[in-house]
Amino acid sequence: MNAMVPLLYKAWCESRGRFLISAALLSALCVFGVFCRDSLMKVIVPDGLFIGDRYIGYIYELVYAGKGRGLFAIMVMVLALGGLQRERLHRTVGFTLALPVSRAQLVSAQALLGLVLVAVLSALPLLLLTVCSPLTHVSYPLEQMTRFGLLWFVSGAVFFAVAFLASTLFGSEYAALAVSFVFMIFYPIATLFPPLNRLPLNIHHIMSGMAMPYFDGPHALLVGTPPWTLLASMLAIAGLLIATAVQITKRRDYP
Repeated sequence: MNAMVPLLYKAWCESRGRFLISAALLSALCVFGVFCRDSLMKVIVPDGLFIGDRYIGYIYELVYAGKGRGLFAIMVMVLALGGLQRERLHRTVGFTLALPVSRAQLVSAQALLGLVLVAVLSALPLLLLTVCSPLTHVSYPLEQMTRFGLLWFVSGAVFFAVAFLASTLFGSEYAALAVSFVFMIFYPIATLFPPLNRLPLNIHHIMSGMAMPYFDGPHALLVGTPPWTLLASMLAIAGLLIATAVQITKRRDYP
């Protein structure tokens, strides 16, 4: 545990720039969306699109099912880049590997910090909407934001794990990011065809609730019990991908 603290700090120093940019972009979208809702709502939520509170439908379309969700997915994959492959390109990997810690500890610290940052980004809309909405005399249900935050974190953990594994496999960050984007774009398409279309496997739909039994489309509200089994399975997959990345790192030669 004593060794993990400086390793976490090292991982933070390497990723804080990407995290702060990600947080700033997501924050700007949420804040701008709330304070400019009068003009944007007419475009994003036409009359008749949702039943009930129009602001709820507007925030859902803008943040939880639209640009906010897409931005979040991209940013968590960017957070996963780096590690020993980047240090190899910068010719600093020899120094890092000479530290009195194991490779597993190095990679685990990067993964742990990354998942913490994913959790923070997942909760960011909740914090911003809770603060900004009352300032414009509107409100979005706290329970809905909490549940969406949970869906975002679990789905974000899978996106992060895929990019984390890719950054371990490929020497170029651009190649790792390209592979991650291919997964983000084409995996949901694959779920439209049998036999995958028989199961709720589209991560984008899981994040937004679209076409899911726990989502009330006409009211743009999450309803019923969260899909705990599905979410637990997704976390297990993310953990397996990260564990695979750790094992690859332990056996890889870094010239």
